[in-house]
Amino acid sequence: MEAPILTTPRLRLRPHRLDDLDACVELWQDPVITRYTSGRPLARQDVWTRLLRHPGHWALLGFGYWVAEERASGRFVGEVGLGRFKRDLLAGQPELDGIPEAGWVTLPWAHGQGYAGEAVAAALGWRDANVPGRETFCIISPENAASLRLAARAGFTVTGEAGDPEDRVLVLTRPSG
Repeated sequence: MEAPILTTPRLRLRPHRLDDLDACVELWQDPVITRYTSGRPLARQDVWTRLLRHPGHWALLGFGYWVAEERASGRFVGEVGLGRFKRDLLAGQPELDGIPEAGWVTLPWAHGQGYAGEAVAAALGWRDANVPGRETFCIISPENAASLRLAARAGFTVTGEAGDPEDRVLVLTRPSG
């Protein structure tokens, strides 16, 4: 299965392509982005591996990530979607193992314009209609106020935390539908 194309008033959510590598490298090497995600800019080869895993999610699990781009210009906005990452960070929370994990990230130029909220709403709407199960979860750094606000608007609530004290994340869940 390939990611379906979703549209919103301003965005197109589409499958990743090989020619997205440079835009994805720009995204994952931006210190504003990596501050609350990986904690460090990712090497090009690591971004390449991330890019390759997106079609694998769709093929094996029936869900995954999309590229978000402006409909009017085709400009790369970011990535949004659902994953199952088997994170070591969540090893003590086996109840999350079979639940799709939502995630979103947009380039700094798109911050504050509502693009992330638009993309997340489309992805979660697709999830509710197409992926069985009662919940979705996400993990967010407690310092990432913008993502926490977006998560709350999307229906997520804090249900726990994970990680070491110096690398703690909040775990948020959202009922489907």
